Amino acid sequence: MDAMKRRRYVSCVTTGALGLALIGLAACNSGESTPTAAPPAPGGSAGFSGPLAFVNNTGDKTLSTVALKGDSVNTVVNTIDAAKFENVALSDMQFSSGEWVFVNLTAANKVATIDPLTAATPVHEVNLPAGTRPVHIYRDANDGEVIWVMNDGDNAPGTTTPGDDVVNCAARGGGSVTVMHNSHLGPGATPPTVLRTICILADGHHVTAFSGDGVPKRAFVSSEVGGEIAVIDDEESSADYLKMIHRIDLCNASKETTLPTPAACNPENPTGTVAFTPNNAGPHGIRWSKLTKKIYSIQEGYGEIAEIDPTTLAITNTFDLTGTPYTGYGISPDGRYLLLRGETTAPQPQAIKLGIIDLSAATPTIANLNIPELDGASNGSFLTGGASFKFSPDGKRLYFLLGNSTEATVTKKDRLFAFDASTLSAAPPALTLLPNGEIPLLQTGRHSMDVLAQGAGEAKYVVVSNNGAPGSVSIINAADNAIKENVTIGISPGALLVYQPGAATAGNQASN
Repeated sequence: MDAMKRRRYVSCVTTGALGLALIGLAACNSGESTPTAAPPAPGGSAGFSGPLAFVNNTGDKTLSTVALKGDSVNTVVNTIDAAKFENVALSDMQFSSGEWVFVNLTAANKVATIDPLTAATPVHEVNLPAGTRPVHIYRDANDGEVIWVMNDGDNAPGTTTPGDDVVNCAARGGGSVTVMHNSHLGPGATPPTVLRTICILADGHHVTAFSGDGVPKRAFVSSEVGGEIAVIDDEESSADYLKMIHRIDLCNASKETTLPTPAACNPENPTGTVAFTPNNAGPHGIRWSKLTKKIYSIQEGYGEIAEIDPTTLAITNTFDLTGTPYTGYGISPDGRYLLLRGETTAPQPQAIKLGIIDLSAATPTIANLNIPELDGASNGSFLTGGASFKFSPDGKRLYFLLGNSTEATVTKKDRLFAFDASTLSAAPPALTLLPNGEIPLLQTGRHSMDVLAQGAGEAKYVVVSNNGAPGSVSIINAADNAIKENVTIGISPGALLVYQPGAATAGNQASN
């Protein structure tokens, strides 16, 4: 357990360019009101102190970093070459409250660690071992210095162990999660380390959410093929820290009987060491509500959302999506609204559809939103560019990025929409398009986006990647929703992550 203990460091938070929080690692006092630069790097250069956009260039497997200066003079500060990433494609990215950036290297079964702050440009440090095929990656909501990596398991053609983490869990079977801890930045600091890999017995794509804030600190990890949720102790003082303590079977007999190949909902031992009988629930999306102190998991195979009590681990409510167009969802930063997303196609008119569930209501129900601006649009796909949305941390803005599709019915593509999300509390609830809120993007097919926030969580800029050879990122000012600059980067940019010193600690990261 000694290796798991957090290092404690003192820093001061000051305000710099664009009003963003900056962290000074040099000595400081409570009277300071100007930025304190990071100490010189070993080579003598000053540390980086401003916001950055990390962009995954899928065409050449490199990682570009763009310094975000404002409406102009946004520049590429460096590109880390593919060799540092063992020449494999980059996947999900995340940053910790200890100011490290973590990048999944799926085909290498590793996670790359990037020091974004000590030197004048971000530095690749070390690739840490994870499990088989890491895909998603999360910052622990209870301890921002801890990173959770979802290992989706073996998917080699003809494999006899589909979904198994053959690196760590060959004896037990099933997938796994790997937990890492960052190291504080500064000259001579050690890179992040692996705390533990936890075998969770079930197979399939994994996503996670964390409970805490007055209820037991736990990580809830769903497994899409197994149709269950693993519960892992996330209380650092507990003897069971980072151990799987329970599993929740999501099998719903009433839903199974409506499927072409129903599964039997067998009694299962939630604390046993034997894999559950797989079902067709297909969980793929899990959220924590700070308002209700509950976990919400969407079962795509059933078309329902289950509410889970993190103390009793019982399913306390379900929301049936049958008869609605909704197949995905997110949550507002305050935990009040589940934002539902779906799509209609022929014979109905082509359109993206949005709805909400107000979790503050005595009896929460689905309310459909009327958003004509999304008529003719599509959620798209991974290959053509899927739709995505993000709330600003203060919950006042919602940014919706359209997906692209080759279907003839899809008439609206390459658009970012900026909505006023404060109108969700109106009667009836609404999302109101902001002035100039329909933003045409460069016509390059696939896009990704993230939000740069400041102060109490206000959106300052939105950064959007544009596919191409070379590709680019567009810098959009949130005040007038105008593209101020397009910055050329690498080949076929995909996912991007906006990082700024102190963002994780301040909670200033956009949420979906």
